[in-house]
Amino acid sequence: MTAIDGVVIGTVFSLFGVGLFYGGLRQLRSGLSLYRNDAVSVRDVAGSEGTVEFDGRAEPRADEDAFAAPFSGEPALCCEVWMEKKSIRPDRDEEGMKVYSSEEHMRMDDHEVTWGLAESDEIRRPFTVGEGGARVMVDPEGATLDITGHMGESVLTVDEGETLSEDAGERLAALDGGDDGFDATVDTWDDEEATVRYREARLEPGETVHVAGASVESVPEEWGSGVDATVAASEPDSYRISRGTESAVVRRHLIQFVTGVAVGGAALGIGVRSLSLAL
Repeated sequence: MTAIDGVVIGTVFSLFGVGLFYGGLRQLRSGLSLYRNDAVSVRDVAGSEGTVEFDGRAEPRADEDAFAAPFSGEPALCCEVWMEKKSIRPDRDEEGMKVYSSEEHMRMDDHEVTWGLAESDEIRRPFTVGEGGARVMVDPEGATLDITGHMGESVLTVDEGETLSEDAGERLAALDGGDDGFDATVDTWDDEEATVRYREARLEPGETVHVAGASVESVPEEWGSGVDATVAASEPDSYRISRGTESAVVRRHLIQFVTGVAVGGAALGIGVRSLSLAL
């Protein structure tokens, strides 16, 4: 390995490690913030001042059912979607295996298939959070959604030369024209010239959610409205909607902190060592 290779490898590992380390610290800060703030019951949200934090069961609004997520077809209240395209290095076959000449020897790790992000979008519609008969309307616009991890789960793969199913096309058409600005054009999400994988992160009806950093936007003046209050974004970066109870969310943040610091520290150590040997 040349000195230039060592510098490149060291720089890449160092930057990767710093990024993970910094991300871990941000997770710790978010977890501690949630832990220090007291959550209130859904019934007490309407009378709260400043930002509020509460747990409850997510459900559709009384005047609107859950929508079908475009690629899985599962019911959802909010949804983030990603489309990835499969690519193979030029010296690989359709399965990603390297094409060898008679003089070359096959190695077990000679396999390289990558997935590149081609499209992403989200569907955010107001929903209610209920607890013990009380209900609060939640406007998710501007919130950080923590509902299915990074880039959700893989729900559908369409091979090269094939198109999206008629059902998926109908689900996209049903989402067209909504106020959330979702791009429901089939042409955007269909590519016959590549193998395409679709990923989704969904907030589904009936799931327990934790809402933090929300501000009470309005309280109905009359009885019979169906909700006790409506909450929305207050300050940037503080409004979060997460799957699970407060304790589960805090625990998840702490795990991500430990993982980020441990892996980031290891990558940073490798990068610094590579740079010191190269320079």
